[in-house]
Amino acid sequence: PRRTGDALRAFHTAIRSSPANAKSQAMKEQAQGTMLKVLTSFKSSEIEQAVNSLDRNGVDLLMKYIYKGFEKPTENSSAILLQWHEKVRVWCSVGSATLHRAPARAA
Repeated sequence: PRRTGDALRAFHTAIRSSPANAKSQAMKEQAQGTMLKVLTSFKSSEIEQAVNSLDRNGVDLLMKYIYKGFEKPTENSSAILLQWHEKVRVWCSVGSATLHRAPARAA
C-alpha cells in the first residue's frame, strides 16, 4: 500500500522541477502530464495538507497546473482537480493566507 508521504514527496518534486520558463512546449506538456498524475494520485483527505505545505509561489504554480488540467481533462481528473481548486481557494481566503502573504505597502 502507498504511504501518504510518498504522494507528498512526488508532489513537491513535481512542483520544484516545473519547467516554468522552458521554451520547449513538449517539456511543458510532459511536466503537466506528470503533475496531473501526481494530483490525481492523492486521496481527498490528503489534498489540504499538500496545499498547506506550499508557499505563495508554489500555490500560484499549482493553480496554473489545475487550470491546465481543466483544459485537457482525463478520466475523473476534473472531479479531483475541483477538490484541489477548492483547497487552494480556502488557502488563499482564510487564516493560512495571512501567514503566507506580506501586507501590501503604500508606495
